[in-house]
Order: sequence, then C-alpha cells, then structure tokens
Amino acid sequence: MTERKLAKLQAGQRVRAAFGVKYLADATQSPASVEAMEFLLEIGPSILLSCGTDWTLKVSEGRWPTLPAWCFPVESWAFEEISEIGDPGLDSIISTSDIRNSVGEVRGVLLEFPLAWVSVRSGEALTWDISRKES
Repeated sequence: MTERKLAKLQAGQRVRAAFGVKYLADATQSPASVEAMEFLLEIGPSILLSCGTDWTLKVSEGRWPTLPAWCFPVESWAFEEISEIGDPGLDSIISTSDIRNSVGEVRGVLLEFPLAWVSVRSGEALTWDISRKES
C-alpha cells in the first residue's frame, strides 16, 4: 500500500500564484461565486481549498491546470487569478493557523507571508482577505 501525504499549506512553502475556482452563474443571477482557491506551489502539487457541504474547509491536492472533478459541467466553471498572491512579499509562507468554529471544526486558514496575512474562510462560498502588515 502506498502512503499518500495529506495535502496542506505549511511554513516554508513558496507560492507562485493563486486562482479562484468560479461558478459562472447565468446573466440573470448574482455575480459568479468562488467555490475554491488553488495555490500553485513552487515545488510539489498545487493545493486546493474548498467549501464542504457543512461549510468546513476542505484541503486537497489540486489538479492544476485542470478544474476539480466536481466542476460539472466544465463549461460552467473557470479559474480566475487572484492578484497579489505569489508577488514578492506574498510568495513565501511564514506560518499557518487553522480558523475554527465554536465546536472545533476547521472553517478556514490564516496564512502569514512577509508582507501580509491572508485568511481564507469556508461558507456558502469561499472568501479571502489580504491584510497588509504595517512597516
């Protein structure tokens, strides 16, 4: 039996870029929602953060540049680059911390980079926030 390492973002990893996985809603609906975020690492497979049906954060190995298998039909989904992540100062992970709900389930992750913190949270859709560090 082959042992498979659990996919995760961790200190010391270098991020080349990040992409949102968006569902392309009908023109009559609200704007396209982001259902996942894929981090392209300098070394190793990409890491996919997505929303579980219970709103917990799911972390898995990505399939870049192929959309996740649950993106069906494929023509209703697209990648969209997330600006800043992968740029100098937002490319080397210093630390990571889980964000948990009141019963201890992982609902997000806080990533520390040299110039900012990036929080990614699961819910109806995936959300993220980039908070710049003061110099």
